[in-house]
Amino acid sequence: MRSLTRGAWAALALAFVPALYFMVSPAHAGGLPVSNLAGGWSAAVSRDAVVVKAAHFALVEQIRQTRNPLKLLAIKHVRQQVVAGTHYSMNLLVQSEGQRRLVIAVVWMRLDGSMELTRWHWV
Repeated sequence: MRSLTRGAWAALALAFVPALYFMVSPAHAGGLPVSNLAGGWSAAVSRDAVVVKAAHFALVEQIRQTRNPLKLLAIKHVRQQVVAGTHYSMNLLVQSEGQRRLVIAVVWMRLDGSMELTRWHWV
């Protein structure tokens, strides 16, 4: 078997760099939350008026469904996903029965502006 020269090794290594980039590039990493992928999750600003509106909607809807009084204390973290409207996944700090609790709420804001609470999970 013939041994490759140093120059041949370098040429061979450079030939694999694009393939290696494609395999480890975030845009091609399946299953990872990447903001530049169409339909992927990205960070959102918790003070944005639309986010605050979605958080209040989630709280009011949960109160309507459970008849349990809740008070929104803070919006801790928000992600958004744009698909046929926008999903807002929010970590909310709420007061329930005198206790501070963390909840994950997901609100779908449709293109027509209507909203739906699709998830409410106590953490």
